Amino acid sequence: MVQESSPPPEPLRPLVFRILLLLNESERHGYGIMKEVNARAGRSLILGPATLYRTLKQLRDDGLISEKVTGDDRRRVYQLTEAGRSTARAEAERMSVLVDRAREGRLIG
Repeated sequence: MVQESSPPPEPLRPLVFRILLLLNESERHGYGIMKEVNARAGRSLILGPATLYRTLKQLRDDGLISEKVTGDDRRRVYQLTEAGRSTARAEAERMSVLVDRAREGRLIG
């Protein structure tokens, strides 16, 4: 009997992976996420508030992050859920395999 395997997970969008990586380090508020993503990405990415909060809402709806209100109702802190950590880990492993193949093919050192 042949077992059907589940299809490999879809690659994460780079912005989503960057946000999950940051939240794996520590919980952060939205402005802190935006500031750090922009600092780490250099000129390759400029993250604005609309894109950030739309992405955070989608990640929350998908169960990859959670939010808690601190202080007044406008200040929210985001943290990675176990599902988010698992998703980030799977993406890192997927990317690691690709990098290994690039090394084997002498594309990179």
